[in-house]
Amino acid sequence: MRLLIERVKEASCKIDNIVKSSISKGFLTYVCFEEGDDINKINKAVYKLSKLRIFEDDNHKMNLSIEDINGEILIISSFSLYADALSGNRPSFSRSLTYNKSIELYNLFIENAKKILKIKTGEFGADMEISAINDGPVSIILDI
Repeated sequence: MRLLIERVKEASCKIDNIVKSSISKGFLTYVCFEEGDDINKINKAVYKLSKLRIFEDDNHKMNLSIEDINGEILIISSFSLYADALSGNRPSFSRSLTYNKSIELYNLFIENAKKILKIKTGEFGADMEISAINDGPVSIILDI
C-alpha cells in the first residue's frame, strides 16, 4: 500500500465538471494498493494518517497532526502510484492491484478512516480533476 500525502490549504475533486468533494486545511492523500495488502496494512495507514505530525506549531516546527488542527482529508484512488518507468518510456502498472481487488480495499480504507478522521473522497476508477493549494509544499510518500 502506497500513499502520497500532501499538506494542503484546500483541495477539491471534480468529476464531469461537478465538484464531488472539497476540503479546507488538511491532507490531499492519493492511495494505491498492491498484492499482499490487507486490513492490517489499512489500519496501520489510517493510524499513520491520524498521527503524522506535519503541521506547524506556534514555533514553526512540524509538530501537529491532522487531529491536532481539526483538519480534513481528501482521499483519491490512484493506481499510477506504483508506476514503473525505469525501462522504456511507457510506464508499467503491473504492481498495482487489479480494479476489483483494489476497490474492495479502497472502500475498507475509507470506511475505517471515517471512524476517526474527517474524510472526503473522489470516486474510485473515475476520471477526476484534482485541484489543490499545496502548503509548504510538504509531500510525504508512505509505503505500508
